[in-house]
Amino acid sequence: MTNGPFLLVVNRDGKAETHAFHQAVVTVGRSRECDLFLPDRLISRIHCRVERQEGLFVLADAGAQNPAKLRGRPVLRAELKVGETFQVGNYEITLGLPAAENGSVEETRPGDHPRGSQDLVTFLQIARALNEELDLTRLLTQIVDAAISLCGAERGFLILGRTGDHSVEVARNFAQEEVLSPEFKISRTIANRVMSTGVPELTTNAQEDDRFRDLQSVADLRLRSVLCIPIRVQNEIGGVLYVDNRLQQQVFQEREKALLLSLADHAGTAIHTARNVEQLRSKQVELQAALDRVDQLNAALKGQLQEKTSELVQIREEISAQSLAQRSKYDYKQIVGAGRAMRSVFALLDKYIDADDPVLVTGDSGTGKELVARAIHVHSRRSQKPFVSENCAALPEALLESELFGYVRGAFTGANTNKKGLFESAEGGVLFLDEVGDLPLELQKKLLRVLQEGEVRPLGSRETVKIDVRLICATNRNLEAMVREGSFREDLYYRLAVLPVHLPPLRDRKEDIPQLVKRFLGDLSRETQGRVRISPDAMERIVAYAWPGNVRELQNEIRRAAILCDGIILETHLSQHVREGRRGPGAATVDDGLVPSERGTTLPDMVRELEIHEIQKAFDRAQSNKSRAADLLGLSRFALQRKLEKYALDADGKPTGQPPVADDTA
Repeated sequence: MTNGPFLLVVNRDGKAETHAFHQAVVTVGRSRECDLFLPDRLISRIHCRVERQEGLFVLADAGAQNPAKLRGRPVLRAELKVGETFQVGNYEITLGLPAAENGSVEETRPGDHPRGSQDLVTFLQIARALNEELDLTRLLTQIVDAAISLCGAERGFLILGRTGDHSVEVARNFAQEEVLSPEFKISRTIANRVMSTGVPELTTNAQEDDRFRDLQSVADLRLRSVLCIPIRVQNEIGGVLYVDNRLQQQVFQEREKALLLSLADHAGTAIHTARNVEQLRSKQVELQAALDRVDQLNAALKGQLQEKTSELVQIREEISAQSLAQRSKYDYKQIVGAGRAMRSVFALLDKYIDADDPVLVTGDSGTGKELVARAIHVHSRRSQKPFVSENCAALPEALLESELFGYVRGAFTGANTNKKGLFESAEGGVLFLDEVGDLPLELQKKLLRVLQEGEVRPLGSRETVKIDVRLICATNRNLEAMVREGSFREDLYYRLAVLPVHLPPLRDRKEDIPQLVKRFLGDLSRETQGRVRISPDAMERIVAYAWPGNVRELQNEIRRAAILCDGIILETHLSQHVREGRRGPGAATVDDGLVPSERGTTLPDMVRELEIHEIQKAFDRAQSNKSRAADLLGLSRFALQRKLEKYALDADGKPTGQPPVADDTA
């Protein structure tokens, strides 16, 4: 067995590998140059040797920091018997001899060491990892760790920049720990020289190398093995990769130099890619910040635009009001309205004001009939005299009679003094009777006598009192139908309706809604000392709603929304039925016996409103399907499209805000 193979059985964590050797000396260590390669950071590059001398085996230390242990003790040189086990780092190695019949033992011969293939596999893994890493900080750390692993170095440093203007970006040791104060742990002369010349420098023992004999840093740092490789980024030297070992010499050879040169080439490309990615990310962050700033500026500009638009609308409304005042004989500033329907009303009032005949104001509840009565009083010759108002539906018949005509002392139980009636109280002025259609027939008869004779008789009195009063009545009921039914006196109707005026419902004068909203918000601002605005979306919903409760309902809606909002009324602050556009009972057409001109409108306008309403209802029913909506309307799809263009409606039947197409057939 003098010249035959011997075995070293390597055991770690319960796993054993057997290696056979023929040579007289087997080196053991962390260096890939060793005959038995053990990749453990606790093991020196060349840790120990197993020597065979004339059939005997000797375990010899090779200058390791932590010598191998045999029989539990560190040894420098001791006989190793077959079957004995010694410890190297975390490995246990047992000396053995192969059995005579065993011809299948995997042998490790000089020149057959798998170092080359292992280097290739390791390098390919490192190159792939560097190519996949795009974070610059993590990439630089991986480069240094890879250099230490490939070369078996004690420490590694990555220096980036130009000669005279560079910094140590990463400093690590073989245990992957950070090296503190790295600027003082390297030979800056070597690093600067490689960075300046682009020529790599390798020394197996810097203490005895003539090139470094005069370098104070080499002596101070007690450097032995040093390898410094330039890193080229886009064909320019952008730094160096510096590895060293202060404890052992002969650590780095041409093999390590070649590996590190290849690593530096890959590192330069990876650094360039990571820097580009980092710049792109930085630019993206800057771009996003710029976009956010643009959004903020756009929001601010939008707010300013809304402010200016609101001011322009206000100016336009003021000009329109002034223009309307110029066209009208009197100023009706208390009655909001500049559309065609209200202009017709104002035209009638211009003619009615100077007369003394009774006025009958008709219209839905909440349309502002009392405002019309007050406007007549304010602009008439009776403006300096009283304006007396009474709601005929608010009092029982007996009490209403005494309120209207007055009474004398003793007229009934509790009548302790004389009391003037409303007619006497309004002497020389105007008496406004609201809800006159609710007057009982007996009171209708007495009211007719007052109008015919121009005098009233208080309850319980034998004498009459002459009166000079202009009577203005209002009702939301169809008095003509009541006359036909016999619930309202025909002769009284003709006495009251000498000068009729009909107030259109709010759904027929939608062009006045924005101005009404502005009036109500202005009133609220004066009450609360706080400014409230309304968003365009909320205004669009308000204009689209039918408002069965007319102006009164609109006013209450605005007051409610103003309380809920924080300075600006949004669509979410509106009532659900307003947001959803559910048409109320007031949206139905009422047969009030009046012709279009008496309603303050025209037949084409009434047809337009009816067609728009039916088109929108058909789209709602058909879930915005144009063909289905056309079928529901009894139209062809082409005819429906023509009507959408005519009334400036979109594909869902909602207003587009564009001017309608002129209709030549109108």
